[in-house]
Amino acid sequence: MIIEEHIFFFILFGFFGVALEVFCTSLSSFKNKKNDICLKGNSSIWMFFVYGFVYFIVLFVLNYFSDFHILLRGFAYMILFYSLEFTSGLFLKRCRVIPWNYSSDTKYNYKGIVRLDFAPLWFIGGLFSELMYVYIKAHLIF
Repeated sequence: MIIEEHIFFFILFGFFGVALEVFCTSLSSFKNKKNDICLKGNSSIWMFFVYGFVYFIVLFVLNYFSDFHILLRGFAYMILFYSLEFTSGLFLKRCRVIPWNYSSDTKYNYKGIVRLDFAPLWFIGGLFSELMYVYIKAHLIF
């Protein structure tokens, strides 16, 4: 695989992740602010790099777990996404630039960095990321 392809997918996953985060936070602002129709979403430029790294998780799972059942691959994504969220969260917290804090959102958080109730989202999100990568890779010529 050539370096340009890795760069392309890192950037693609980074932009897609930030766009999805802005979309989801705008929907949650509508729900939490009593039907606020402004639908303001937010993210951080730091998240671009975190979401870009998801590409490498997808490569890892496809390289080592591609023959496994879809439920096992989904579980692998969930564990790896939690690992990424926690390690990047610790790093960003140490640098005092962490853009999220789950401490007040739910009792199902660990150190305000990860939310355990997001497990189904990480499971489905991982499988969707895999599907997106496989589809784009099959239709892309490098």
